[in-house]
Amino acid sequence: MTWLDEPMLALDTETTSPDPETARVVQVCVGHSSKPGDWKPLTMLVNPGVPIPADATAVHGITDEQVQAAGADPSVALADVWAWLDEAADYGVPVVAHNAAFDLSVLAREFDRHLGWDRPDGLIVLDTLCLFRRFDWRTGGRTLTKLAERHGITFPAHDAGADALACLRLLHILADLNDLLPLIEPEVLHRAQAGWWVAQQDAAEAHAQGNGTPFTRQDHWPFIPSAA
Repeated sequence: MTWLDEPMLALDTETTSPDPETARVVQVCVGHSSKPGDWKPLTMLVNPGVPIPADATAVHGITDEQVQAAGADPSVALADVWAWLDEAADYGVPVVAHNAAFDLSVLAREFDRHLGWDRPDGLIVLDTLCLFRRFDWRTGGRTLTKLAERHGITFPAHDAGADALACLRLLHILADLNDLLPLIEPEVLHRAQAGWWVAQQDAAEAHAQGNGTPFTRQDHWPFIPSAA
């Protein structure tokens, strides 16, 4: 038995923008897994209070009409998410997300915007994007959709509940592929990922320069500092 058999939280957001500085949450899921195969999600449609751009709707399919008709007030939805994350931090339950710095940074800004609250302290974060880059050296895309396709997971991409569950399933698959991962405690993985993330940015930047393609570094993990 390893930490993979113990409780975990999985998280995903759908937003109005790929920029965490300006993005507003339109759908969020925090799901609790007490053991492999067990899944208890809280998934909420959220009214962001601003128009949803057409290019964002093209990604996740969520429209202004949907959030106006059935979206939760952001202060209510975000208070629920904050409480789940705070409890996870209190009990040392790892929070699993794919490209965690985006989701957590969006939520941190939304907590401040709508609640005037700081993000919960002491989170243990496991980022499947960072971990797959570190522990699975096969070539190919490492978006959530690409990894799911590669490992036989079928799900409706860009639905927060489905994405969060897919992320959790991918973590267990990665642990099956690499015998070392289950032996490293989540707290140690959390600390190590900050350094791994920067090294991965170095590699991505060098690859982009070699191909002559644009690349914007983002060295902060698991929270991107606010520009304000």
